[in-house]
Amino acid sequence: PQRPKTIRPIRTDSKPSNGEALFVPSINVIPNTPVECNLSADDDDDVVVRVEKVEMGSTSSLSTSGADDSDREENEQSSCDESDDPDEYQSIVLDRYRKECSSLLSSTPEKFASDAGMVLNENSQGVVSSVMAIARGRTPSVNATGSLFSVNLGKMRSMRVFFSDPESTCGQIVIASRDSRYKILHFHHGGLDKLAQLFEQWSSIKARSVNGSPSPQPDRHLIIWQPSVAKGELDPEDGLYDAVSNALWKAYKNKDGVVDDSLTLRKAIFFASIESSLRREIWPFLLRVYPWESTVEEREAKKNDLFLEYQALKRRRIKKSNTTMKAEWGEIENGITKDVVRTDRRNPFYEGEDNQNVTTMKNILLNYAAAHPRINYIQGMSDLVAPLLSVIRDESETYWTFCGLMQTTMFASPSSIHDNLMEVNLEYLRELLKLLLPDFYSHLISLKGDALQLIFVHRWILLCFKREFPEKDALRIWEACWSHYRTSHFHLFVCVAIVAVYGKDILTQKLPHDEMLLYFASLANHMDAKIVLKKARGLLFAVCRLERLPCSLAGLVDSDSAEQWHSHRETVQYECTQMHGDEPCPFEGR
Repeated sequence: PQRPKTIRPIRTDSKPSNGEALFVPSINVIPNTPVECNLSADDDDDVVVRVEKVEMGSTSSLSTSGADDSDREENEQSSCDESDDPDEYQSIVLDRYRKECSSLLSSTPEKFASDAGMVLNENSQGVVSSVMAIARGRTPSVNATGSLFSVNLGKMRSMRVFFSDPESTCGQIVIASRDSRYKILHFHHGGLDKLAQLFEQWSSIKARSVNGSPSPQPDRHLIIWQPSVAKGELDPEDGLYDAVSNALWKAYKNKDGVVDDSLTLRKAIFFASIESSLRREIWPFLLRVYPWESTVEEREAKKNDLFLEYQALKRRRIKKSNTTMKAEWGEIENGITKDVVRTDRRNPFYEGEDNQNVTTMKNILLNYAAAHPRINYIQGMSDLVAPLLSVIRDESETYWTFCGLMQTTMFASPSSIHDNLMEVNLEYLRELLKLLLPDFYSHLISLKGDALQLIFVHRWILLCFKREFPEKDALRIWEACWSHYRTSHFHLFVCVAIVAVYGKDILTQKLPHDEMLLYFASLANHMDAKIVLKKARGLLFAVCRLERLPCSLAGLVDSDSAEQWHSHRETVQYECTQMHGDEPCPFEGR
């Protein structure tokens, strides 16, 4: 990852300037390596990171002071003024660099921690609290003490730093304990680069500890990494499209309102999504409420018909709830009520008590359960209908759009075990992992047991990544899946992309299956959706370009997207995977 080349340690004695957001984590490092004789025998042999909890206005991130940057600029300026001779200046810089490296390698972890201002003791806690009070514009309290969050790194199995922005200043620190517990520190507004640099320097000293004592931790205990996708892994058309705007949407429709080229429009949605203001109009097309070839008049007529049908459905449902099935229906209604009041309450559209929009969401789910008794209501449906209602904002139209969405989800799975939709998806996913990520697949095979059941992806598929990404990112993934460009199973390529981008550490640590579940759960809502989508599109393109496709993946080529797969060859060639038992391969000779 690209990070600043020169980063100075944070100075706790720097005074904040007015209006400047201040604070960087203070770190108390008491390493588990041999110490010099003059150190107290009572010193612990662990590493402790203490992070001050910051609450400045509406932000809760860890931000950095610019004091050290200004000091650095002054030092660089004074160094440049020392000599006008470039050769002499280069010599000065090299000598300084050698001296710093020499100091680094000869230093003890304790000395480095002290010199870098990483030691947090009883006296410094008061200083930290005073500095925080000044940064907030308040008078520091004489007896103020900091509220500290502690993680004992000496007892941790691993520590990973994930950068989430191109400047490598924001992201997360994921700390894994030996008993598979995870702590995540989020840096939303900078500062992670400075802390990561200090960790790297300390780790370097720790690995070269005094008296030749090796570090008790493995070499890969600390990894600093920025998720990315190499240019060669991208779909060649990635980045060539803009989000579908109002002008572009109008250009795709003729005078009667018919979308003349739905394939190209869906392709643009697949690569660049839709402007949020157009979602209310375009989503019913993507979810097949309205045909692309319908005129404006035809859509208005169908909208009216669907409204009347929805009102009749509501009346039947109310009548049903007052019949002999009242007790059974009451249980269903109670389950829906409990879920809707907890769904997306941070969305302004649903916040507050006695919100009518929550009641509308409840009615939609009740009517769906009444109209589809075989499926009924399953926990998690509220997560899917909530974004639809907040965008479309019409009860009847949201209901029919929700019905279209449900046809593409696991909730509509048939009861037959052999035709179970989740199992079909998992079988496709196993074959994709085997094809695209053979090392990860081999790791799953080595774990045996239920590892190949891929429990960690069930929530991804069931809720369409709703709980894995912030809503604005999840909706972009939804739209890419709904576009049905090249495949109707793009969500499986998203799953593979998540594993490819964020799962490398699983192989490094050889995590068992239950810890994989914890590992990916710890990254929920903190993964980079742009990177994941780019990787998923690249994986789909790679599969489409295969000269021979495994017969186990033949279902990825459906009637809606077959012509897109065939664009670069006459027919799709299949290679038998010998997984049919005594049955002949249905694709033999094709």
